[in-house]
Amino acid sequence: MTGATQADRRSSGTGGVVGVVPLGDVGGVAVRIVAANVQAVLGLATDILEPRPLPESAYLADRHQFDASRIVAHMAAWTDLPGHRRIVGLASVDLCVPILRFVFGEAQIGGRFALVSGARLRRNADGGEAPLDRYYERLVKVALHELGHTLEIYHCDTPGCLMQFSPSVQHLDRLDVLFCPRCFFVLRRAVRALVQAPDA
Repeated sequence: MTGATQADRRSSGTGGVVGVVPLGDVGGVAVRIVAANVQAVLGLATDILEPRPLPESAYLADRHQFDASRIVAHMAAWTDLPGHRRIVGLASVDLCVPILRFVFGEAQIGGRFALVSGARLRRNADGGEAPLDRYYERLVKVALHELGHTLEIYHCDTPGCLMQFSPSVQHLDRLDVLFCPRCFFVLRRAVRALVQAPDA
């Protein structure tokens, strides 16, 4: 996993293909690590953008969680980030969707926006706190997985592939920070098309 320092070069830039947007109260180190690893693994210039608030309309009081789909829909209405072809929102609140008790992230398949939350990634299955390096690795895996969905890569059954569906942190820990050959082929083709596409 790539360290935080690589992202510092672009911490206030606006020339990247991917933008990472902190949503609400998110640690700066986590944001930089995600941005650095997106840039290193996908080979796409990545900027850290100005923080934005979480939409209050996405909070579900009965579940004490935020609806991930509503946050992504809120992000999709942003009109002031035309230069970035993919946007990753990074949050620290507990996420769910109507049919699942919780999710680590959400994305538009083949779309522009993805969402990742570290809320459930700091704890192990036994309730104990994971070391920071394990937490950051999990965060990077979820971010790359969700970005993969925006590049039209679907869930994969290949053991260890980053595009496997992860229902738990234990499963997430068994994945590599790598794509299987098939998903990597689709990824390379999608990244090439993304970079070569005319400006919107």
